[in-house]
Amino acid sequence: METHKILFDSLDKAEMHFEAGEIRAAQKIINQVSRAMRSNKKVSNKLRHRFNFMSAQSRYFNDISLFATNPKRNEIIQKLEKLIAIPSNDPKKQANTIHSLQTKWQLLDQSSKPAKKDQWITFKELTNKAWEPCAQYYEELKEVKINNAKERKKIIEDLNNYAETNSKNWPNLTELNKHLNKTFKLWQSYAPVLDESYSKLKSDYSNARKKINNEIRRQENKNFKLKEEVITKVKLISDKDNNICLQKFKKLKNDYQNIGSAGKKQEKKLWIKLNKNADRFFETEKSLFKDELVTIDSLMKELIKENYDLTKIKSQISNLRKSKRTKEFKELMNSIKTLEKKNLEIKNLKKVETYVNILDYLESDEIDYLELSKEIKKVLQKPLYLANDEELIKSVVMIELISGTESPVSNKSIRQAASIELLQNKFSGFETNSNKLKELIISFINNLNSKKINAKEKKLWKRLQTLIPNIINDLP
Repeated sequence: METHKILFDSLDKAEMHFEAGEIRAAQKIINQVSRAMRSNKKVSNKLRHRFNFMSAQSRYFNDISLFATNPKRNEIIQKLEKLIAIPSNDPKKQANTIHSLQTKWQLLDQSSKPAKKDQWITFKELTNKAWEPCAQYYEELKEVKINNAKERKKIIEDLNNYAETNSKNWPNLTELNKHLNKTFKLWQSYAPVLDESYSKLKSDYSNARKKINNEIRRQENKNFKLKEEVITKVKLISDKDNNICLQKFKKLKNDYQNIGSAGKKQEKKLWIKLNKNADRFFETEKSLFKDELVTIDSLMKELIKENYDLTKIKSQISNLRKSKRTKEFKELMNSIKTLEKKNLEIKNLKKVETYVNILDYLESDEIDYLELSKEIKKVLQKPLYLANDEELIKSVVMIELISGTESPVSNKSIRQAASIELLQNKFSGFETNSNKLKELIISFINNLNSKKINAKEKKLWKRLQTLIPNIINDLP
């Protein structure tokens, strides 16, 4: 019973090798089990069925391997036949061609099921015949093969030393794979070798890589378990607030990605599994996103109405979170900006009209509806009428300065003094253009002679009226 258990475990191990793509390793174990079963008289039906299943898998992989490589081997044989029929005039060139074909043949043996006996005999006979015209060069090539074998022995020694040096503290998966790939490329560069040394070198090379490959599988299995744990944590996320769920998933996803590889075969499956368990969060997000698009459509329809409430619409926009990058959201914002600009233009036109005709409201009690500051309204109702022409001119010149308009030459000295005053105010930071303009409008009204303005005052007022459209945004 104990022997049967060991054999079952061996077959399980062989299956793991098949799944990992390590066909040769799996077939080696199956051959060992086959020998053990032949030496053991009593074998249970369950073990025999299990062995037959694994043997069938082994034959399947052999068939696949032969199916893929036999046409390539036949092609090499055909090239050798052609080389024998029409040999090269240059023995060195012929030797290089044979050398190249031998390299390809050996690499096929290394990457798949070895050639059948009859194929190998045919290849060897044809190779020997093709070598006859370049016997002189053969000895040189033999030296190359011997040197290649020496270099391959160094590679095997390097792999063994690497495994021994790092066995107590192995590097990470990336470094291990890099080292194996680097040595494999180097190994391939030293081909071919003599036929009698090829099998031994190949076996030693495979054994030297074995410890490193075992460590790679150990680390991959460890990473597999860690990633499975992260996936389990994703499954357990169940907060009522979907945003919190998404935040937790993103953090776990980041943790997942910081774990090393679990092996090429498992990695894709785990990634799909991770994201599948998070689909429910994104479905909720999609639903919220669609709801927001419906809201945007509704707001767009509101904007078309004559009695739209822009303040209310803007307050609803502040609740939109998922759709801010959509073209629908951008179109809504552009429509609002267009309306705001249009409303501002209408408001400014009314404002210009009010300021242009402001002197019509002197001593009037019906000015509550006007969009003016309370200070200006107050002075309109009870002007001081100081009858100060100099202050009137000064007010107009200062407003011209603020608006960037030239003043008459006759006002040059007033303009220079006004410029200094404005500069001082600017550097002191006490006054804004809006406050200063309000002060100047009030000063102009207070310094009139009476409600019925005279010709000189009318002329000054006309200068002010032309400035109003330019300073409308700063007027209170």
